[in-house]
Amino acid sequence: MATAGRTPLNDRPSLLGQPRVIPGPGPAAHNDSRHDWAYEKPLNDPAVAEIWCYTPRISYRAGEVIDVHVHSIRPAFEIEVTRDGPNPERVFFQSGIAATAAATPDRAHVVGCDWPVAFQLTVDPAWRSGFYVVVVRLREPDGEVFEREHFFVVKPSAPATASSIAFVVSTCTMNAYNDWGGGNSYHGEGGSPRFKQANARTALRRPWSRGLVKLPAGAPRAVSTAELPPFAVPQLPAHPWARHYGYARDYADASWALYGKLFIDWAEANGFTLDYFSQHDLHDDPQTLVPYRLSVIVGHDEYSSWPMREAIENQLAAGGNHARFAGNNIWQVRYEDGGTTFVNHKDETTDPLLGTEQERYVSNAWDLPCTGWPLAKTFGLTGSGVIHAMYGGAAPRASGGFTVYRPWHWSLEGSDLYYGDVIGDRPDCVAAYEIDGCDFTMRDGLPYPTGRDGAPDNLTIVAMAPALLHEEDHFQASTASQMNSVSTPSIKGDGTGLPHLEEHEGARHPRYGAGMIASHDRGVGPGDGTVFVAGSTDWVVGLQRRNWFVEHITRTVLERLSGPSPSA
Repeated sequence: MATAGRTPLNDRPSLLGQPRVIPGPGPAAHNDSRHDWAYEKPLNDPAVAEIWCYTPRISYRAGEVIDVHVHSIRPAFEIEVTRDGPNPERVFFQSGIAATAAATPDRAHVVGCDWPVAFQLTVDPAWRSGFYVVVVRLREPDGEVFEREHFFVVKPSAPATASSIAFVVSTCTMNAYNDWGGGNSYHGEGGSPRFKQANARTALRRPWSRGLVKLPAGAPRAVSTAELPPFAVPQLPAHPWARHYGYARDYADASWALYGKLFIDWAEANGFTLDYFSQHDLHDDPQTLVPYRLSVIVGHDEYSSWPMREAIENQLAAGGNHARFAGNNIWQVRYEDGGTTFVNHKDETTDPLLGTEQERYVSNAWDLPCTGWPLAKTFGLTGSGVIHAMYGGAAPRASGGFTVYRPWHWSLEGSDLYYGDVIGDRPDCVAAYEIDGCDFTMRDGLPYPTGRDGAPDNLTIVAMAPALLHEEDHFQASTASQMNSVSTPSIKGDGTGLPHLEEHEGARHPRYGAGMIASHDRGVGPGDGTVFVAGSTDWVVGLQRRNWFVEHITRTVLERLSGPSPSA
């Protein structure tokens, strides 16, 4: 006999004794707790059209040759290359390219593909620095079209000549969520039917899973912005949509189309010229950002390597500035096997570097004591203290915006914002999904960092939004995402291993906190070594939806921090 409040479809009365209200087309079983997605991989069935491609690298410069590795069930395909932006520019098209059905290794998500090169593309010097979408396409005799997407970044040939702003594409997080071939850093083939096996090692040389590069208009965000009735079950709208339309389970977590594209569409339409880089460029050369007045990263930026952090530190030390319109900054990663393998141990005790002289490179939370380099030391904020807002059972009825505490801060200049105003609330919900904050205390109605998590004393907290480390479960495991299932031992529960999350007398409970807008100066003063963070994955949604305050703040930050050095 089922216990009250706990049934397979979670449709009995809740723990509070009230009837459940399950919005949308189905029960809570249509959510993240279902792990029976079929992973995208070749069927090798001649009756089914299929094609995918990948490139050995993520970024290229003018004149370099791009090897396009292809698996195609048909003997010929077409390729289209488009520079993404507010006005997409098709720069290349060719049809009738020969291809073959290639053998794909078992566990390709771990070992990578070894497909033949079907086409070589030379980067035209006329192509501007940018994000280039590659579409490979099959056209069937009956008119059916099958296509899949890839991308590459064109780096500037002469850095910091056309622009003082370096825009860094969050390619690490895309790596982590790419489940093409059988899995990603969160789940994969193997494990139990309920919780599939996370992969500590995943391959870069494989296609991107469907939805990580390109999406149709109207594809849902990770969060629900709908009003949640009393006793309703919080939902994750992207998951049933992805299942129904055949997209990757995690598309909404890391899609370029939902994060980076929203920023560059707005920035370029508003007259900002950007030099584009991938995070892998920073990994390969930590001096990459030094020539720039401002580096920018946006959206869901959850992962980074030691050299990537060094690249930002080097830029700040040289008097440059960093703007982070992004959230969920948590994990250190490594690249091994000549840069072709992405390494991230969700359980740090399984990383062979733990307990060795190299343990500062343990591929787990940056805030682990063994790294000696907490995220707040660089950015002022971290994602490991609080993570989620308006996501499943984590603050599902929050305002969706950042409440202003210091309206006199330079980033709000000219905004007409008052103390207590809310930036980007419903229906835009810019303080949503996964966000960054710091350990803080309140004095005289104003928030101040405690410094327990490494946040600098001169960090100015401008605005805040409620956030939680995990969901509040009103429904005995029927809430949408069940985040404890994938959390590292260092983060889940009481935060063992992360000193700023451990319980102590007078401390807030480690499940609760706030995402923040904040800044601090690393150099001689404002505009020299300044770090500004609007700590939310979904800040960019406010740009897409033309929220006046979000646009104004973003423009103010970009103009101030990319301009000439005040000390020059």
